[in-house]
Amino acid sequence: MKLTYAEITDTFNALGQTAAYIDDMWGDIKSFVKDKKRFVFVGCGSSYLLSKSMAVMTGMHTGISAFAVAAGDILLHAERYAKYIDGAAVVCVSRSGRTSEMIMALDALTSKGYSFTVTSLVCADSTSLADKSELTLSMPWAFDNSVCQTRTVTNFYFAAAYILAKATDNQTVLEDLRHITSNGSQYLQEAEVLADEFSTLPWTHCVVLADAEPEGLAEEGALAFKEICQLPSNYYHLLDVRHGPMVLIKEDTLVLAALGAKNELECNLLRDIKKKNAQLIAFSDTDCTPVENVRFSVYGRPLSHIARGIPFAILCQMISYKKSLSTGADPDKPDGLDPWIAL
Repeated sequence: MKLTYAEITDTFNALGQTAAYIDDMWGDIKSFVKDKKRFVFVGCGSSYLLSKSMAVMTGMHTGISAFAVAAGDILLHAERYAKYIDGAAVVCVSRSGRTSEMIMALDALTSKGYSFTVTSLVCADSTSLADKSELTLSMPWAFDNSVCQTRTVTNFYFAAAYILAKATDNQTVLEDLRHITSNGSQYLQEAEVLADEFSTLPWTHCVVLADAEPEGLAEEGALAFKEICQLPSNYYHLLDVRHGPMVLIKEDTLVLAALGAKNELECNLLRDIKKKNAQLIAFSDTDCTPVENVRFSVYGRPLSHIARGIPFAILCQMISYKKSLSTGADPDKPDGLDPWIAL
């Protein structure tokens, strides 16, 4: 059994530990976020994509200004981010907690004399980022030892959503997230059956569609196809795929669409994708209006939109893993990719 598969299937166990850890750390977390007026989420690669979701969910649920920036961008252009950074709460997201671009970016900002506070979300103990942070949330149980991140990124997304729900006293979202930790493994079993089926079909590239809070996580889901089964992939917002990318969706394309509104606009998009003879899976939290020839993957319980991203990410990861078995790619150690990049 590949390590990647073991880490994907351990996700919900890790999510439960993450929820308990945040509950235990809540006093420190609450003190850090209190009265903050602007957040800047910083990451590299997968963690940058998760930063996008974190910025979107923060802005949508609080109205506080929130931005996501790639650490390498800050490193190269620190002086150009003065108005973003000065006075902000900078949230660094890193699996290892020692990615060189992240450390160097913080050093570059400090050298410019900007005033900012730092907190970090990492999946390791005793890290270089922790040494630079006012608060560090360390979740080693979510650390992926395989090169490609699966369990790690889902836990990062969950942690941000859980913190946000507690900070805004959103009991609906908290209930949804806690339900996922306890019952998500049942959905995972169903997703694996679907993955076994679709991974054998003759598609050669993948398109992932999602909106709002899960957008960064969904873009990471698209990245999983590049890294794990090593096939081309792209991410777009649902209706935005009509504005150009639709021309490249053909019979050799797998499309994974996370439904949010579940209205006629989304259904019409699914119908138009099927007209192009693409392979298509539509994800939803509960049953919705059937669309002819479209396969649905249903979580089985109403979920807030922010929570829907988690089972959808699992679906993307599992299909990309199962496809690697036919492409011959090593999902644990893809050629030419390191678990963390050192400049």
